[in-house]
Amino acid sequence: MKRLFYFSFISFVLAASSVDARQVENGYDVLKAMHEEYAEKWYKHLTFTQKTTFYAQDGTIARTQDWYEALSMPGKLAIRFDSKDSNNGILFNNGIQYGYANGQLIQEAERVHELLVLGFDVYHQSPDITATQLTNQGFNLDEMYEDEWQGRPVYVIGVSEADTTSPQFWVDKERLYFVRNFTLGRQNTIQEVQFNKYERLGQGWIAPEVIFKANGFMGLYEEYTQIVIQDTLNTEIFNPVVFPEVIWE
Repeated sequence: MKRLFYFSFISFVLAASSVDARQVENGYDVLKAMHEEYAEKWYKHLTFTQKTTFYAQDGTIARTQDWYEALSMPGKLAIRFDSKDSNNGILFNNGIQYGYANGQLIQEAERVHELLVLGFDVYHQSPDITATQLTNQGFNLDEMYEDEWQGRPVYVIGVSEADTTSPQFWVDKERLYFVRNFTLGRQNTIQEVQFNKYERLGQGWIAPEVIFKANGFMGLYEEYTQIVIQDTLNTEIFNPVVFPEVIWE
């Protein structure tokens, strides 16, 4: 019994030491912990269908639309509107956003999508790259405090105390996935995004519910279904030259 107690005590101490080793002091430490927890584990290629609900300013549903998406990390997301073989959509590829209408390229602009970075890319690129991208987006990685969100402890990076008017992102303290952020939008609107209802997916996680709010009012609601981890994806899906022509399974 003494030996059993001894080994149980040692196991407890080792577990506590492991937790202590992951204590963080700033946003960079959180990004590093996220990467270390899931590097070589988090899925790399994903396809899913998204029901997208748009809300009017009075809170009523304005319209719904199906989006078909293919994701390859880091930095690549293809979206087709209405059907998988549609030639209308959006492509994100390594810091550039492309927009297509009727098969024609109508938009090309520099954009690092912070939700791709926080929700997915962080597990597939060095913390230094992620930190640079987020700093360039206006997040202050030197400021951080701890809070609670939906009954779970979180790290809040970007501010040192409760203040939803400044750029910040929230990370689940135990599971180390992104759950919420605040950014400044057009005309100084406060944009909020929530990644909700997380569930296990492979050795990683997925949030099948995503909420977008502006000044506290619902603007967009996303529901993911037909979520499939893919072993690989055709790289031409993310080629802006042929994007309107390439269809994935």
